[in-house]
Amino acid sequence: MKIFAIFAFVLLAQSAQSKDRIVGGSDVTSTSFAPWQVSLQKSGSHFCGGSIISATKIMCAAHCVQSPASSTTVVAGTVQYRNPGQSRTAISWLAHPQYSSRTIDYDYSIITISALSLNSGVQAIEVANKEYAAGTQALMTGWGKTSGGIFGQIPNTMQYAYTYLVSKATCRVTWGAQVTDRMQCANDETNSGCNGDSGGPLAVNDGGVWKLVGNTSWGSSSCAVSMPSAWSKNSAVYSWIQTNADL
Repeated sequence: MKIFAIFAFVLLAQSAQSKDRIVGGSDVTSTSFAPWQVSLQKSGSHFCGGSIISATKIMCAAHCVQSPASSTTVVAGTVQYRNPGQSRTAISWLAHPQYSSRTIDYDYSIITISALSLNSGVQAIEVANKEYAAGTQALMTGWGKTSGGIFGQIPNTMQYAYTYLVSKATCRVTWGAQVTDRMQCANDETNSGCNGDSGGPLAVNDGGVWKLVGNTSWGSSSCAVSMPSAWSKNSAVYSWIQTNADL
């Protein structure tokens, strides 16, 4: 049976089952490795990831949205989410107007914060405005659980893993029509996103420039490494992101 799971951490009650951690990843040891990665926290607990796309805007997933926005703290410039480099309280949080919690389609959101101080460990990543070919290597990072199931733990140290983009047709072999044009699948059968990775980045190095291809959205409820996971594909709604993030 095919089971879908959203990657937001279970400490925050979401409308769907959650899944948020990198299974099969490695520790990030420097803030300069993925300086666009942020931790989204509520009352000190990590629940989703996000990506810095400008000093005042964070790209995320709609299923991570918290209300009121001010209940969310954005933590940047650290590999240890409990030890913030910089912290900002969310000012507003905009979900894509076509987001569906039933199908997890259009799973995009943009958080507005007061300006971060950009430096080597806190940097914006460019939002991808084109689609990349299947087989392209991609980087995923986050503080999601490192194993599926009830015993999986959220790591204190940011994790990273490399994976490969998968075509919609290939992804549909596993997940069927759930996969839409707004979704970018990836898999290499050695790692997977999991609970807590939701909203976090999938990035491609394009000629030496990192591009934000997608935002962690959904996958196997057991965080199975043998099954592709899905990210909301930014190129599919680039004009909406550009307009609402003032890019």
